[in-house]
Amino acid sequence: MEAESGFIDHEQVRTLARTRRPKAIVCGSIAYPRHIDYAFFREVADEVGAYLVADAAHPIGLVAGRAAPNPVPYADIVCATTHKVLRGPRGGMILCRAELAERVDRAVFPFTQGGAQMHTIAAKAVAFGEAATPAFVAYAHQVVANARVLAARLAAEGLVVTTGGTDTHLITADPAPLGVDGRTARGRLAAAGLVLDCCALPHGDARGLRLGTAAVTTQGMGEAEMARIAKLLAGVLRGVTETVRAREEVRELAGGFPPYPR
Repeated sequence: MEAESGFIDHEQVRTLARTRRPKAIVCGSIAYPRHIDYAFFREVADEVGAYLVADAAHPIGLVAGRAAPNPVPYADIVCATTHKVLRGPRGGMILCRAELAERVDRAVFPFTQGGAQMHTIAAKAVAFGEAATPAFVAYAHQVVANARVLAARLAAEGLVVTTGGTDTHLITADPAPLGVDGRTARGRLAAAGLVLDCCALPHGDARGLRLGTAAVTTQGMGEAEMARIAKLLAGVLRGVTETVRAREEVRELAGGFPPYPR
């Protein structure tokens, strides 16, 4: 990782692969806001004779909605979750090449997975069906559009946004310029009704904020609401917006976009 920019250092990846000669290379992240260059990782894996495993837990929903690159043509194995952006039940899935199928099946069952829960399987089928619709494509692209606006507005409020923006649903940002670290910021925001997570930042041992736009997009929020959220978030961290007042504003905003409208 390039400490200054926050982007993946591809030359470092190639150098490490040539030096370590791993049996498998895993590409993916829980907090990297840019698209992964799967073709590059495939090239490096082939060079050192390694399997390529793509961790697509976060972006697989965007892949299904044609808003992110597809790792399947490049990776030997793709691991993904069925919740998160895909909006299905809590669970996962593993896709692999035919020649690896028996080995993957044996590794999963019975060693790490018990009997299947049929209601979860049914829920996954429903989620996959929804992911094949034009409405899901529109949702996936709106998720990205919302994330880009939110990232830009957070930067305008003074937070340092990792990589300068996002290609996905994820945003990582350093709230230090507002006088607070990531863990403290998470606590303050949670008290105000703004729930998010903290994560490591590319530079040093600092902790930053990790935000995502899938849930609010599912509720129907758009770019205007992202601007409002960024302003509210910054106000709480600066201490200019009181917690009680912030909770009231969050309640009013969320109330206009009920997750299960009647």
